[in-house]
Amino acid sequence: MRQFIVNVKVYENVLKDPISFISPLLKTRSDHFQIAFAVPAFNIQSLSKSFGENVMGQHVDLNPYGPFTGSVPMESLISMGIKSSLLNHSERRIEREVIFETVKKAKKLDFGLVVCCESLREIEVFSSNGANVIAYEPPELIGGDISVSTSKPDIIMEGVKICRRNGATLFVGAGVKTREDVEKSLEQGAEGILISSGITKAKDPLTALNSLTLS
Repeated sequence: MRQFIVNVKVYENVLKDPISFISPLLKTRSDHFQIAFAVPAFNIQSLSKSFGENVMGQHVDLNPYGPFTGSVPMESLISMGIKSSLLNHSERRIEREVIFETVKKAKKLDFGLVVCCESLREIEVFSSNGANVIAYEPPELIGGDISVSTSKPDIIMEGVKICRRNGATLFVGAGVKTREDVEKSLEQGAEGILISSGITKAKDPLTALNSLTLS
């Protein structure tokens, strides 16, 4: 089943009471998508206890347990029941070699990663080096009103081809606001959607989510 990831980032309206924000959204029933929420590390344990596999990380570090101030060890997420995380989001970019090593570690620990990419070149580099799930999110469209499926449909199709050639799947992020945006992404071969402000900043998040998930 395709996945629909809501990145709650650290928006104040969500973090004041994340359980009250997320709970209604899980009432969404879709035959097309599994819904997941990418949440901050500082409250991921409590949210994992409440929502189980519907919770994933926003970021994970290569560093293991040890003297690494501010790190989010993959081992710690796994111990909390977290099974996946975003990596290399446009707002939390990391070095290429670190991504390669984190992907290798994730495979050993059976931990899922959604590796964010800004270009076709990055899609090629990371999918050919073991990343199983790629999220294409042009930085100039993040948080805006123009979706990547509208402004760059040819790049999505080319990204899908690259991913399939390397045994990976492509997610689409940045600017997704309408059902048409979602449908176009799927028509072009995407297997998932990564969204934030379209849900977190909506006047009625549940209505917004229902309108997008093709339920």
